[in-house]
Amino acid sequence: MPAYIRTGALRAPALAALLAAAACSDAPPLAPDASARLEIFAAERGRQPASAEWSAVARGLVASKQNNAFQAVRNFATLNLAQYQAVLAADAASHGRRPASRRAAEAAAAAGALAYLYPGEGPALEAQVAAQVATPGWLEPGAPDVEAGLAAGRAAAEAIVARARTDGFYDPFTGTVPTGPGKWYSMSVPPAPPGGAGFVGARTFFLASPSQFRPAAPPAFDSPAFATALAEVRQITDARTAEQDSLSRYWALPPGTIGLAGWWNREASELAAAHRFDERRAAQLLALSGAAAYDALIACNDAKYTYWLLRPSQADPAIKLAIALPNFPSYPSNTACISAAEAAVIGARVPSERHRLDALAEQAAASRIYAGIHFRFDGEAGLEIGRRVAREALAVPGGRYEPLPPR
Repeated sequence: MPAYIRTGALRAPALAALLAAAACSDAPPLAPDASARLEIFAAERGRQPASAEWSAVARGLVASKQNNAFQAVRNFATLNLAQYQAVLAADAASHGRRPASRRAAEAAAAAGALAYLYPGEGPALEAQVAAQVATPGWLEPGAPDVEAGLAAGRAAAEAIVARARTDGFYDPFTGTVPTGPGKWYSMSVPPAPPGGAGFVGARTFFLASPSQFRPAAPPAFDSPAFATALAEVRQITDARTAEQDSLSRYWALPPGTIGLAGWWNREASELAAAHRFDERRAAQLLALSGAAAYDALIACNDAKYTYWLLRPSQADPAIKLAIALPNFPSYPSNTACISAAEAAVIGARVPSERHRLDALAEQAAASRIYAGIHFRFDGEAGLEIGRRVAREALAVPGGRYEPLPPR
C-alpha cells in the first residue's frame, strides 16, 4: 500500500486525491459523449496537451535560471502534480453542468506552481495564461467554462504549493562528515557542505520513508571486490573511446541545460503528444513520472549519506575525469536512480517504448563510469532503487505495473 495511505504522511486532501487517482483514471470524467468529443478533437488537431506545453516552459526556466539537478527534480514534480490535480478538479466541477476547461485549468495551475518556484516570473506567466485562453482554437471545442477551469487550476496550484513549502527538501545539513578509509570528503577549497545531504529527510510521495529501499552496503574499501571495481574505472578512463566520452558529456546535463529531470520530462511530453494522450492521461503521466523521480532522488541520497563512499578518483587520483566531480558521495548514482524511475513509469504508460527507455536509463548509468565519477556498482544500485520506486508509484489503487519481460 502506498506510503500516503499507509502512514497518513500526506495530509492535504487534494494531494491525497491526486495520488489515489493517478493510476485509475480510465473512466471518463465527463459525460461519455463530451469526453469522446474532446479526445477526437485533440487527436484531429494533433496538438500538444497543455501539460506538455507548460512543461516546455518549465524546461526553459530550468535552463535559463541555471537550476541544479536537485532543484530541477523538485520543480518538475511540483509543476506536473499541480497540473494533474487541476485536471481532476476541472473534471469534478464538470459533472451535470457545462464542462470546465481542462486546458485552462492546467494553464492556471502551471502558472501558479511556476510562480512559486520562480517568483520573479509571475506576471509573465499569468500573461501567458491570458494569451493562451484568448487564442482561437487553443481551448477545447464546445465553449467550455473557462472561468471554472481557471479557478480549478488556481486552487490546485495552491494545494500543491502549500505542500511544497513544508516538504523539507531544502533543510540544511546539520550532521558531521565522517572520516576514515574509504570515506568521501569534499575536494572544494575550502571544503563545501555535501550536496543533497539535508533533504534526505524530505517528505516523499510514495515511499513510507527515504530508507524504504536502502541498498546493502557497497564493497568494503579494502576488499577485492572494491579493488576490481576501481580497476575497471581506471581501465575505462585510461582508454576512453570517443563514444564513451560523448556519452559522458551527453548525460552530464549541468546547470544551464534542462537537466536530467528535464530530459526525461521532455521524453514523457513528446511521447504523450506522439501517442495522442488526452489532457488527463498526459497530465497523469507527467505527474507520476516526476513524483517518482523525486522519491528516487530522496531514496538515493538516503543511501549516499548512510555509506559516505568516496569517489573513484579519490581512491585513485590518476583516474581522468571527463566531467566535473560532484560534491557528494558516490554510492549509489543519482543519475541511475532518477533515470530508472522515470523510464519505468513512462514505459508502463507507453508499453511500446519500455525496452528503449530501459536501455536509455542503463546508458545514463553507464555514462557515469565512462566519465570516471562512479563505480559500476553505484549504477547497479541506483537502477534498482529507481525501478523499485517506480513500482511503488505505479502500485496505487488500480495501477497496472508489470515487470519488463525478458529481452
